[in-house]
Amino acid sequence: MIKSRKMKTYYLKIREKFIELLRTGVKKHEYRLASPERCQITIGDNLVLFSNQNNKNFVRTTITGINIYKSWREALEEHWEEDFAGLFDTLDTALTECNKFYSRDDVNKYGIIVFDVKPVTVDYENASVLLDTNIIIKRESSNNTSSEVSILFNWFDKKKVSKYVHQITIDEINKYGNSPIKSSILTKLKSYDVLPHLPVFTDDYFKSIISKYSNDINSENDNTLLLEVYNDNVQLLVTDDSLMLKKAEELFIRDRVLSSYELLTKYENGNPVDIDYKVLNVKLTKFSKVDVNDSFFKTLREDYEGQKFDRWFKRKAIEGKQAYVSKENEILKGFLYLKVEDGTEDYSDIEPIFKPAKRLKIGTFKVVSTGYRLGERFIKIIVDKAVRENVDEIYVTLFEKREEVKALQTLLSSWGFRKYGYKKSNGELVMVKNMRIYDYAKDPKFNYPLVKANARYSFLPIKAEYHTELFPDNILKDEDVSLYEGNFAHRYAQEKIYLTGARYTNAKPGDVVLIYRMSDRMNKRYSSVITGRAIIQDVVHTRNVEECIEICKDRSIFKEKDIRAKYDDMPVVVKLLALDTFERKVNLNYLRENGIIEQDGGPRPFRALTKEQFDLICKKGTGEE
Repeated sequence: MIKSRKMKTYYLKIREKFIELLRTGVKKHEYRLASPERCQITIGDNLVLFSNQNNKNFVRTTITGINIYKSWREALEEHWEEDFAGLFDTLDTALTECNKFYSRDDVNKYGIIVFDVKPVTVDYENASVLLDTNIIIKRESSNNTSSEVSILFNWFDKKKVSKYVHQITIDEINKYGNSPIKSSILTKLKSYDVLPHLPVFTDDYFKSIISKYSNDINSENDNTLLLEVYNDNVQLLVTDDSLMLKKAEELFIRDRVLSSYELLTKYENGNPVDIDYKVLNVKLTKFSKVDVNDSFFKTLREDYEGQKFDRWFKRKAIEGKQAYVSKENEILKGFLYLKVEDGTEDYSDIEPIFKPAKRLKIGTFKVVSTGYRLGERFIKIIVDKAVRENVDEIYVTLFEKREEVKALQTLLSSWGFRKYGYKKSNGELVMVKNMRIYDYAKDPKFNYPLVKANARYSFLPIKAEYHTELFPDNILKDEDVSLYEGNFAHRYAQEKIYLTGARYTNAKPGDVVLIYRMSDRMNKRYSSVITGRAIIQDVVHTRNVEECIEICKDRSIFKEKDIRAKYDDMPVVVKLLALDTFERKVNLNYLRENGIIEQDGGPRPFRALTKEQFDLICKKGTGEE
């Protein structure tokens, strides 16, 4: 766990397209001008390489070897093909690109230094954890209100995680005076290991970042904890302090300094088979059938002045309003209330004020950690409602300082909600998702459910045994619904993953595929059907089975043993965003009769469709013909 030898860390900008190659270990060498300052770098030092466009995207590497060459050609000759996999076709093409980095005179004067690098990865499953004071308080105080922290500690116990507190935390709690909280927590702290006193070093970079912030006693304590991670004295630090998380981001250790929610998510994503998934029960339920005094609403009542929230809730109950509710063992896990506004609403409290438009307001949206991606399921419900109501925008207001709200904010941001402004009356953040304009600078997930204007269309055949497992909303009328009542993450994640053997395809992110269920019965002309549409998030031609397993995780229907068995025939990972389902399934016979598919054939993976063919199928499937 401990590295006491002093190593230096160097921070270098790099083009974003190279970061993933370094992170996955494909690119094993980093090429730089052999200037005097670069020649000071030695084996064992660390290189943090961050994007010149977005410094949140970075990779940490360790230098395992160093060589200096007189020219770019000598430096590239041996390893250019593996280091720039898929980026350059020939050595001369790579040289043309690399010659843009430094002047010819500088290369002639200094040469090119090549660092052999190895990515430093975080093994979240087995990492030791240092706990910040705020996590200890949430866990051990009598008024603990954080379900995420409680669940996280259950994972600690299950995984036998080595968890530590710092002496500074004990000293900090000792200053609480004679409060009952102090004695109770100190007693419980005896069951924790205290992080051993280990050497720490503060380099110029650490000092430059820390100096930008206040230097009171609380900040000094926070910096001490961050320094333990910075020096590799402990692998992870868990804190719900937003300022510490910000500092960690600037120190390029944000992947090792996590909030309780983030680490919980890491555990759940990495261990789908260990999660006890219960039946996902999302039902449209009247407010009057939900207990407003349930502890689930505690944080909402705190945010909205208690009685004010109660009055609002009871008013909705009297009006007969409904919300989407999810329970697990009769315990409330999710609540979603939506309201359509026609443009005559009073928005004077929002700054800047909204222009008139038809909007869907997310009135209340809260989920607690379940392990089966309930939040994504609610995103699907929100978007479906927005599409059906043909709104211009979706918006939500939330108090961004609360940690659980930050997790929700992150989820919403990834699905296209942007910060818009604030409510003047209470300071709530206003986030808006545009339902009309496609942002070509963003990925398909951000734009969901919008489809880009230049999208291409094709088929994606899926075997019957996998189809409804992956797309439960696309279930056929004659299928047994009870077979799909168990709530596994791959069923309810909006991001779906499927494996195919289609190695050669022109499909790109943002293109649209028709989900074609290949029948497992006789008379396939009528039983093989198109069941809905999906947007391609990405197509990944994996390099090996381990990479394939890592990508699939719990968004795929394939278990690890299945992936290993099928990999040689199905090495291509297709990442999809489930778009919609056809009310009327379009069978193979219809495709043949309309000349879309030849009489003796069937849809092939990523077989191109014209816009006219695609529209014809969609009109048939949606009943618009």
